Amino acid sequence: MVTDGKISNAALARYHLGSVLIWLGVTVWLPFIGLRLVGEKPSLFWFLPFHLIGVIGGARLRSYARKELGITPVKKSILQLIGHGMIFLGILVWTPYFYLKVVHQSVEVMDYLPLHLVGVLGGVAILGINYYLERKTY
Repeated sequence: MVTDGKISNAALARYHLGSVLIWLGVTVWLPFIGLRLVGEKPSLFWFLPFHLIGVIGGARLRSYARKELGITPVKKSILQLIGHGMIFLGILVWTPYFYLKVVHQSVEVMDYLPLHLVGVLGGVAILGINYYLERKTY
C-alpha cells in the first residue's frame, strides 16, 4: 500500500538525487579545466554530454519532485529574475560557438568559456544573495 509518507519520501529522494546530478554535471568540468591548465587540449565533446545530462536531468528531476511534493513556486523577486536572466545569457553564449563549429570554422573554447562562467556563476551569486536576504528577513 502506498501512503502519502512514502510518496513524500520518494519525491524528496528524487529532489536530492536531482541536486546531486546537477553538482556532478558541474564538477565534470574539473578534469577538463585541469587538463587545460597543464597545456593539454581535451575535446569538449568528451565532457559536454555528461555535463548536460547531469545539469538538465537533475533540474528536471528536481522540478518533477517539487510538483509531486506540491510545492508551488512563489512570486519571483527582481533579484531572482536578474539571476535567472544572467544564467540564461551565460548559457546562450554558446550559440555562436556551436554555430561556428557546425560550419567548420576555427573556434576556441576559451573565447566563450569566461563569458559562460561570468553569466552562470554571476547569476548563481545573485540568487545566493537573494536567498540570504530573504532568510535574513525572517
